[in-house]
Amino acid sequence: MAFEGVNSVQLLQRAMQVCTQNHTVIANNIANADTPNFTPSKLDFQRTLSETLEGRGRFSLRKTQARHLDMTREIPRFEHIALSSKNDYNKVDLEQEMANLSENTGNYTIYGSLLVKQFKQAKDMLAGLR
Repeated sequence: MAFEGVNSVQLLQRAMQVCTQNHTVIANNIANADTPNFTPSKLDFQRTLSETLEGRGRFSLRKTQARHLDMTREIPRFEHIALSSKNDYNKVDLEQEMANLSENTGNYTIYGSLLVKQFKQAKDMLAGLR
């Protein structure tokens, strides 16, 4: 998937934001592993990232005074997944959720490392101009 007109710094920052949203969804699933009738959710990472980069999937809070700060919040795209359930009709697969959490943490770490590398390259380039 190509993101035309988006610089790599912005792409990495948005990917880290989506990973943070995904972490919240996964943590909610894990927290509700023993909740009867709970159906876990799954964030659609690619769609959420695309919509975040395109400026869709957001809502803005109304300002009632000029001194208020502008605040925009992302609305993540997620889907409920139905799996085989336990006796209490809870559909959380704890092992799968822990694997998802580990993968998401790894992705966040990779995006952060790439972002640091981008800034280091820019710093080194500017230092070479002196």
